[in-house]
Amino acid sequence: MSRGALEGIKVVELGQRVAAPYCAKLFADYGADVVKVEPPAGDATRRWGPFPNDVPHPEKSGLYHFLNTNKRSVTLDVGSFDERDLLRQLMAGADVLIEDNPPERMQEWGLDFDTLSALNPNLVMISITPFGQTGPYAGWKGYDLNAFHLTGAGSRYCGTPGNAPLEHGTFAAEFFGAAAASAWGLAAFYGREQAGGGQQLDVSCAEAITATFVGGQNIGAYAQDGVFGHRTGVGMPLGAPATIVPCKDGHVWMLALEPGQWNGLARVMGNPDWMQLEMFQDMATRAQNADAIYPLIEEWTGERGKQEIMDQCQEAGCPITAVFDVAEAVQHPHLTERGYLVDLEHAELGRIRSLGAPFKLPDCPGGPERAAPLLGQHNSEVLANLASGTVAKPAACARPATAGAGGALPLDGIRVANFGWVWAGPVTGQTLGFLGAEVYKIESRSRVDLLRTLPPFAGGIRDPDRSLSNHACWAGNGSVTLDLKREEARDLARQLVAKSDVVIENFGPCVIDRLGLGYDDLRKVKPDLVMFSMPAAGLFGPLKDIRTYGLSLTSTTGLDSLTGYFGGPPVPVENAFSDPYNGILGAFAVLTALRHRDRTGRGQHVDYSQQEAVMQMVGPAFMDYEMNGRVATTLGNRHPLGAASPHGVFPCAGEDRWISIAVHEDDEWRNLVRAMDHPEWATSPELAGGAGRLERLEAIHENLAAWTRAFDDRELAERLQREGVPAAPVLNVADLLEDPHYRARGTFLSVRHPLGFDETIYGGYVKMSRTPARVEPGPVMGRDNDFVFKQLLGLPEERYREFVEEQIIY
Repeated sequence: MSRGALEGIKVVELGQRVAAPYCAKLFADYGADVVKVEPPAGDATRRWGPFPNDVPHPEKSGLYHFLNTNKRSVTLDVGSFDERDLLRQLMAGADVLIEDNPPERMQEWGLDFDTLSALNPNLVMISITPFGQTGPYAGWKGYDLNAFHLTGAGSRYCGTPGNAPLEHGTFAAEFFGAAAASAWGLAAFYGREQAGGGQQLDVSCAEAITATFVGGQNIGAYAQDGVFGHRTGVGMPLGAPATIVPCKDGHVWMLALEPGQWNGLARVMGNPDWMQLEMFQDMATRAQNADAIYPLIEEWTGERGKQEIMDQCQEAGCPITAVFDVAEAVQHPHLTERGYLVDLEHAELGRIRSLGAPFKLPDCPGGPERAAPLLGQHNSEVLANLASGTVAKPAACARPATAGAGGALPLDGIRVANFGWVWAGPVTGQTLGFLGAEVYKIESRSRVDLLRTLPPFAGGIRDPDRSLSNHACWAGNGSVTLDLKREEARDLARQLVAKSDVVIENFGPCVIDRLGLGYDDLRKVKPDLVMFSMPAAGLFGPLKDIRTYGLSLTSTTGLDSLTGYFGGPPVPVENAFSDPYNGILGAFAVLTALRHRDRTGRGQHVDYSQQEAVMQMVGPAFMDYEMNGRVATTLGNRHPLGAASPHGVFPCAGEDRWISIAVHEDDEWRNLVRAMDHPEWATSPELAGGAGRLERLEAIHENLAAWTRAFDDRELAERLQREGVPAAPVLNVADLLEDPHYRARGTFLSVRHPLGFDETIYGGYVKMSRTPARVEPGPVMGRDNDFVFKQLLGLPEERYREFVEEQIIY
């Protein structure tokens, strides 16, 4: 058993808060040597907490502890020329730099990519910022809240009409940006011989969500038809039931869309007459009658507990889940059996629990082994070597370059058989495909994938090859059609796997094994296969057979219990935020296993529990529960750890127009007061310091909302940015396509589909300086049949035609 899949990779982290540290944590927890460079006062999260008994201490911050396991810490004053020179020496021997500083500051310090690449041509520099390195907003001040609400996610999917759009009760934008940065960054390292050297990756936390979560299922419709959706506050509007409803001891995610699921729910509820109506066999008709249906369902749930409802509905085939709070989620026997929680020894905190690895690699497990470091704990061992002139050399890439390498995409030469279904699995394939892999989505006309059936359709013509959402969300995948119910088709699938490096699957429980396509079957034809399985709750444990959709998966993690207006009930996010998140982070898992394979010659079966991966986003609330026994509830748009005031979304002039404002530092508050022309309420001495503002947060928000109402959202954001205040307009779907920042960054592309129509999809949402992403719209069904079956697998023409006529290739 290896120590870590990423062992030998040298990473320097020059970042604070959440995105850069979490990206670096992913590298560290799977074996990379990460040196975290902190300013003399330490990472800002050392001051955010949570702290045991709420007593601030720079070595006892729960969030810092969660984000920085397995790292070494050194302190350097980057503003000092001499200490900056030490940093450059450190980077000369690094493989990867992960940083989150404003672009102009890196330029001032002489730490821009052009300068560093001259020093170390193989350096992969991952720059993670709220808005990116280029575009009109590149120089804007911003935090997680500002980035999230620039995406359209809150406006489209979370909150009630007339009230402020909501973010999840965590640092959702920064975690999402970190996932994208880790996947694309590891690919850039893994394939740097292919690409011809190192490069800079420009990761905008806002753009990653804008493209994949919001743009994927909205922007094509708006570009074609000029219509877009708004948040409803009552769950998914296209089908019912699909929302969070109250029950005797909390809430449940009530989700029963397909006829079998609806009929299963009816049986559990005692087959009431109203559920037997023929018209209610259609989920859209039920949605049109949601005002009548939901009260009847709530009457039933109100008499039962969440676990009882979940157990009975799951047994009946309904993907209905309890909304666990943070305590219920972490105490569940499933996570205990899977060993998800780990105990670590810390010099100041003593024995402390943390969340374990987001995915399991049986041959090289990964996860936290060492507690987060003390500030500057490793100065002597790291900086002494630099002072003596001893500089480590970057790691050699284990993956040999293929013919014609140098300027190729990082994953050129990697082949993927993608059995992924709907959204999450195809996004894993998409991510690898954008980066150069040859990806074949295996599907069938005998059971058309749900995502191909989603409207709108190009030109209004209903056809599985014309779904605009499908073309965006599956871009990067190819397509072969096989009816896997037929043994001949399964044999062809095995032949494709034998010529592939990676298999992806996210079927329901045990489906892949029943098809004879499980890992034990496939490694017989491909011994060094990397198989990536992403079931809802992992491959083993009490919940391994749980049925969920991406919408409801988050209810099992504690995340849904944090999402809603402050102190109110949970508010459902009306689309599956977890699907693209898991799809992208899943690509990092695949690449981690590929790195291990290339070093050892051994493949493995990656156990990617979507529950555990998403639960990483609950890390801040988990640490508060672990340290103080406090169970977090709905937060609205407040800072997840109460470390900033004001911190919220405020109304502006016009219908459903809003602005996000997040003030962390005292100088930002002074800038805001100046921008408001020093109103009397804001000049009170009690508001000069952060502690006083936190105590008076509600009053500040009330006064600030009264002031912002008079202004246009975009004009006010620009005004506040000029004054040095972190602020951004809250965009809706229509805004995204015309927004000058996203236009400048090429977030959305107008493309010509092979069937002859124009459509709009998202492009490479991470900008790579050497190897831009390869993007084309999602494929027509069976686009690659001829090549795969006749050329790659060598089927004779006559046999190929027989398989087509017999609907084996179908």
